[in-house]
Amino acid sequence: MPETKLRKLPIDRSMFVMAFEQDTSYPRSEAEESSYLDRETGELIWLFEDDDDAEMIVGLPAAENREMRERVAAAPERYLEIPGLEHGEHHRILLDFLFSDWTDDEALRRRTCDLYNGSIGRWKKALGDRSILHAFYDFQERRVTEMAAEFLEYHGIEPDWR
Repeated sequence: MPETKLRKLPIDRSMFVMAFEQDTSYPRSEAEESSYLDRETGELIWLFEDDDDAEMIVGLPAAENREMRERVAAAPERYLEIPGLEHGEHHRILLDFLFSDWTDDEALRRRTCDLYNGSIGRWKKALGDRSILHAFYDFQERRVTEMAAEFLEYHGIEPDWR
């Protein structure tokens, strides 16, 4: 396979990760929303399928949403849709955390693993120990950032995280 030169692009890491980690199985609202990366500038763009939703939900004027949506549609090679993660991928991240080296205390690891019953929300509520939750969030952010970088590299982009 020939070596492909990656294009280095300045990208706001926290904004990209926020778009990339969206749970596609559970929409945040009734509105159809998509996010895109401008392959030339590194800018992130959120678009609503319905222009009125853009105005009602986030205060983005309908005309501005329509203009951005048309701009993306007119130059699909310039804009990379950010897919989000399937719900199962979120569970995989939690399981990876549970079986990682987040603690040396085997009894604590077992108790924490036993609390997971297939629901991430119930697991978080059952923890009781906020330090475990913070360790998970740190792990999750690192893992999603790694996954986002792999996604970008697959599409020929080397992220210059800002």
